[in-house]
Amino acid sequence: MATILICTTGLFGILNASLEVARRLEADGHDVQMAAPRDRKAIVEKAGYQFHCLPEINTTPTPPVKVKGGKWTQWQERIVKAGQRRQFALESTRPTAFIDLMDQLRPDLCLIDVELHEYTFAAHGRHQPYLLLSQWYSLWDRPGLPYQLDAAMPGDGFGGSIFGMRLNWLKVKAKRKLIFTRQRLLSLRTDRRSTLLALADEYGFPRSWIAKNFWPGPFTYTGPRVLAMAPLELEFPHEPPPWLTYVGPMVRTDRPEQAASSLNKYTYANILEVKNRNAAKLIICTVSTLSAGAEHFLIKLCRAVADRPDWMLVVATGGKVAIDQLPVAKNVFPFDFLPQLKYLQVADLSINHGGIHTIHECIEFGVPMLVYSGKRSDQPGCAARVHYHGLGMMADKDVDTSAEIAQKIEMLLTEDAFQQKVIDTKRKTDLYRKNKVLENIISKKLDQSRPAKTGSKISDDA
Repeated sequence: MATILICTTGLFGILNASLEVARRLEADGHDVQMAAPRDRKAIVEKAGYQFHCLPEINTTPTPPVKVKGGKWTQWQERIVKAGQRRQFALESTRPTAFIDLMDQLRPDLCLIDVELHEYTFAAHGRHQPYLLLSQWYSLWDRPGLPYQLDAAMPGDGFGGSIFGMRLNWLKVKAKRKLIFTRQRLLSLRTDRRSTLLALADEYGFPRSWIAKNFWPGPFTYTGPRVLAMAPLELEFPHEPPPWLTYVGPMVRTDRPEQAASSLNKYTYANILEVKNRNAAKLIICTVSTLSAGAEHFLIKLCRAVADRPDWMLVVATGGKVAIDQLPVAKNVFPFDFLPQLKYLQVADLSINHGGIHTIHECIEFGVPMLVYSGKRSDQPGCAARVHYHGLGMMADKDVDTSAEIAQKIEMLLTEDAFQQKVIDTKRKTDLYRKNKVLENIISKKLDQSRPAKTGSKISDDA
């Protein structure tokens, strides 16, 4: 039995995925503990694991200018004390509490969120065996792979052409380079990226393993092994980088969920009874991360189903749109919050924002998708993958009319190819669990790393 410490940002998506990782590793005979720079003690300990709360990550290490005066006076202060300010920024970034935790637990292996750069550098510098966890599809620029934040699909129009994808990558790189350069110059190298690079040097983390990143955060890696909690089968056709391994989706099907909240006091039993009585198709819409235009889109959606008694729409607004502002219809059941996993088990269609964890949950329960991307972070890229692989359709919340929404719903509910594709994908993703892909990688890493526990430096394939 090995002691494994899982460190994530504590954001709910990757937290739930990492709890599924913990469940599988515990079932494989390991002692698993968890840590995060957010207080998730109640959730983690309810799941049965010890939790260590770490200090919040300092994402703005640039120290304030304390001298009073105009801009020129403040710039003089920055220049004269540039060295002191860089040292202050470095000290405020150093993950002392994480280092203390490693010393206390002496884990055989750390699984570290790919966004937690401070922890990664510290683990490497202390010869602590580690692997990185990613909750996304590929973040790297690879031939045939569109930028993750773009809705382009290979082979679809100019954006999906080889030249179009290459051009978009070049634009993204130029924009990011401009951002990083500006931050470095204006802060005199006390910005987050510059400070993290200094921290990497301090811990002996090879610069050759660090690459400029295009999302998320200041950079990604080309050396340490990264475990993507996603299925390769949902990627666009390309050759993954050698340091990236897909371990399949991590869906925690037994997680506690927030109780449904509705002004009209609907219950799960009520809705299920109506569905069975009318032989209606149940559509669930969970778009809690939509922001701009959310109300307008939900109004269009409600109108799209209002005159279809053979459809039922259960919609969760995430509390961002007042339920009483939505059109009234007998077959529309609005909620502020909804236990998504519970309803996916009886749903015929999911309308969602393209969040990667929701997509994986839909596959887990065999539900086709109509994805109206929230157009935030990786949602466009995830939506494009759903469409490309035939698990559903990708659409534009700002463009589609009620009639066009209804047309897409009709197609997804009546054409068996979508349902069959989800079922086929589910069979493939089940193989990751059945074949213990994650557990085997961890076991191999533990076998390779045991000499490092005696003080020798970890190998370069860490």
